Amino acid sequence: MNRWLRRTVTLLLLLVWLAGLVWAYWWFEARYVRSFERPAFFQGVPVAPPFAPGHIQVLHVWQAGCPCSAGHEAYVGDMTRRFAAQGVQFARAGQRSAAGLTGELAALPYWPLPASWENWPGAPAIAIWDASGELAYVGPYSDGAHCTAGSSFVEPVVQALLAGRKVDITRQDSVACLCKLESDQRTAATSPAKR
Repeated sequence: MNRWLRRTVTLLLLLVWLAGLVWAYWWFEARYVRSFERPAFFQGVPVAPPFAPGHIQVLHVWQAGCPCSAGHEAYVGDMTRRFAAQGVQFARAGQRSAAGLTGELAALPYWPLPASWENWPGAPAIAIWDASGELAYVGPYSDGAHCTAGSSFVEPVVQALLAGRKVDITRQDSVACLCKLESDQRTAATSPAKR
């Protein structure tokens, strides 16, 4: 093959590879990166936390196998250990079975989402109640595909609640990597059971 033909073939292969990368990024973003919209039901309907009031409570809404969850697993495990040592109570929702869940998530009690939250925007996401049982935060862990203590929306909320400050972040929309919950993972048929 002459030099011109080799360069042309190499350039065409490079352009096909680049187009493939752009398409893969677009496909992932179009499929998973979407708005976590907090509809009126997050603001107007009081939802009791998973446990009796008296402690700060965190609900992980999770689904194993979701590509969005992979970027949060290490942080969720670390955050759950750290804050549980400070008296914060944790539960999980979304995926009923512990199959495919790792570490701390698999050990948490399951709490089905209440019927008033039947249109939950997706997972991974979180809900946080203050010690009096009032919803303080609802939404994604962070605004990207990965979450760390530095990029987390959760970290400052729980720290503020532990310091005794009032938090109410239930009305702001955000964009995050979210997988749709399967229909059998959305809500309880009746009111949630305390565990």
